[in-house]
Amino acid sequence: MSDDPRVGRLGGGGRSITALAAIVVVVLALGALLWPGRGPGNRHGVFLVFDSSGDKARAAAVYEPIRNFLAERTGRPLDLQVAGTVGAFRKNLEARVEFVLCPDGLGLTLTPAVFTPVAVARRAAPRNLRPRGVLVYRKSAGLVEAPWLSRPAATVCGDSVSLTGTGAWRVAGPGTFRGPAMGSACSWGPDPYDHSPVLHAARLGCYDYALVRQWDADRFFADGLLSPGEWGVETMTVPVPDMVVFAARSVPGKIRLQVGEELAGLGRGQEDLHPGSAVLRQACAGLNLAGFNLLVEPDFELVRRNFAGHWPPAGD
Repeated sequence: MSDDPRVGRLGGGGRSITALAAIVVVVLALGALLWPGRGPGNRHGVFLVFDSSGDKARAAAVYEPIRNFLAERTGRPLDLQVAGTVGAFRKNLEARVEFVLCPDGLGLTLTPAVFTPVAVARRAAPRNLRPRGVLVYRKSAGLVEAPWLSRPAATVCGDSVSLTGTGAWRVAGPGTFRGPAMGSACSWGPDPYDHSPVLHAARLGCYDYALVRQWDADRFFADGLLSPGEWGVETMTVPVPDMVVFAARSVPGKIRLQVGEELAGLGRGQEDLHPGSAVLRQACAGLNLAGFNLLVEPDFELVRRNFAGHWPPAGD
């Protein structure tokens, strides 16, 4: 064995380096448990959006800025995936999905143990409260109970995935499904975030009954597109969340809370607090939104108890 004192020092340094490396490995392992998917082969998370409209301009103007905001808050890149069908949406719900934007009815199908709500869409005052599902009906045809069952060919729904469009028959409890039967002549709109297409079709004579979002019906009456003398409105649901942002539970709770609070701050005079907030607020306007409100988990669980998960045939 060498008498050179440097040998002992080098050996001790080697042991120190080995111990340090072990500590680093432990820290990285803990980090992987707290925030999965940070490995070299899986650095990106996913922001999954449901939008059946096929509007690519909306994806660029609305969803990209929201994706950028979420990526900045999480501190890592997020890939944007827009699903145009319920089947594609369900198929894309895999481990890398960290945030989801979708209609409330579709959100009820997300596994509560995997995803939790963080924010709900807000409209400009005075229509900043949650919308109800309403039935717009032609007065000459008369107000009938459940026209989607008794007069399906004369009935159109705003869409097949929101509670404003389907909540009228999604009553909670077993054996309570009152929706259109498979192969029914009832029609569906193409866009869960805008029920204008079905209201235009109704006012032009294609339908006598339209199950739509209260906000959209109010706008048609206010703009003179629907005449109160010719058309009536009947409330069909309690207020519903409508458009919801969910976060995966794998996202640290501190980040989920920060995302919810900053989304809720949009349009409330807090734009200067966070860079890029003005861009995000402008993006929300592309969906006729003024911003978001916080949505806590118990609140959404109440919605889950009020509305069953029954899925209309057109939703698949």
